[in-house]
Order: sequence, then structure tokens, then C-alpha cells
Amino acid sequence: MDKLKHFIACSLVSIATLAVLAIIGTNWYGYEKLLAVTLGTAAAIAKEVVWDKWLNRGTPEFYDFVAGLNGAFTGTFAWAIIETIIIYT
Repeated sequence: MDKLKHFIACSLVSIATLAVLAIIGTNWYGYEKLLAVTLGTAAAIAKEVVWDKWLNRGTPEFYDFVAGLNGAFTGTFAWAIIETIIIYT
């Protein structure tokens, strides 16, 4: 259940990044997806390193980071699929 929370949180970070950029109306020629994955990954790293390790608020686990990384990629990929369906239909 803990891995699912990491997955969902990083997915939401990526999707929120893409939503904000879509609302602003920027055209980064696909680089907004790179930014979304980067911010989702940064959230996963920050949670494990800063919150769990440095602040001793939890137990840092590599597989929690992996779940977050998967969430960042999956959220961005889901956005790209939905965006493609909306644009080309």
C-alpha cells in the first residue's frame, strides 16, 4: 500500500505540472513532458532523501523511490495518450 501512495503522489505531481503548463498555454515542443517527469522524479528523491533520511521522519527505501519514478513516467504517459486522443479525434 505504501508503494501505491508513492506511485499516485508522483503521478499527480507530473499531471499537475502538465495541467498548469496547458492552462498557461506554453508550447515547448514536447519538453513540457520532460519537465513533468523531472519534477515527479525530484518529488520522489526529495521524499526519500530529505524527508525520510535527513529529517528522520520515515524509513528511506529504494523501492519507494522506484514506485515514485514509475508514477512520474506513468502519469506523463497517460497525459500524452489522452492529449493525443483529444487532438487527433
